Amino acid sequence: MKKIYFLGLTLFCLNTVGVLAEIPSEEKEKIENVNETVVTALTWEFFSAHEDPSVEILKTVSRSCKLGEKSSYFYNLFKETYVVKEEVVPGDPTRRTVIKKPEIYNSVKKIEKYLNKSLKSGSESKDILEDKFCHVLKVSLAAIDSDTKTFEKSLKDNKKNPEALLSIFENVSLRNIY
Repeated sequence: MKKIYFLGLTLFCLNTVGVLAEIPSEEKEKIENVNETVVTALTWEFFSAHEDPSVEILKTVSRSCKLGEKSSYFYNLFKETYVVKEEVVPGDPTRRTVIKKPEIYNSVKKIEKYLNKSLKSGSESKDILEDKFCHVLKVSLAAIDSDTKTFEKSLKDNKKNPEALLSIFENVSLRNIY
């Protein structure tokens, strides 16, 4: 019985590979890039209460981000906003860590890794990468109090592609509430 099951599974895999081999390479690219084309059609708008920090504030910021002082400032705000420690039981000293909106949080962390790799490789200047990451952080800070179901779904659909995640964040326009 096991031999028949294994033989059937092997034939199925070979048939699938054969079908994929018959598809022209242009069609394969279209199939693989379906999520990216859908993402670029969507745009979002969030209300932001965060402006660029002053020079005095930047001097006091701890350097927790490799991309610059301004991104470190927004990254610290991001961590304070998204990561919350709460008591499991009142009076008990043990605490658990809760991450608000984990899809957005994980996407920002993946984008941070991607931009740090780009910085190391020297493909773009540090200023451009810092501006991109600051925009991503501002969007994530604005999204914490907004209805983000479609935004989070787009992030979830593209969670393995940091370039697509970055383009999703770039498709968000921020409106200043002040």
